[in-house]
Amino acid sequence: MMFCSRKRCAAGTVTEFMMQLSALKWKVKNFTTGDIYVSVGEYDPENNMRIAAGSSDIVVDRVPQTGTRRTSRRLQVYTPSDGEVEIVMV
Repeated sequence: MMFCSRKRCAAGTVTEFMMQLSALKWKVKNFTTGDIYVSVGEYDPENNMRIAAGSSDIVVDRVPQTGTRRTSRRLQVYTPSDGEVEIVMV
């Protein structure tokens, strides 16, 4: 079973993805024309992952200070340019 969410994101905004189940790893696909910035849970401009335009990467849910694994179902994505972002449970 695959859990997936694809949304159109407006430029300069943070878009929330609330997934059906929690997971340790998520594959984030960037279909926008610019880089996107992904945070697990609440968007944090100081602690996020950059994904280049037209590419994808795996986001792992860990406590930044300790590296301890956790699971989440909420991801937030900041997009400087308009476009679609897709998140898939890995």
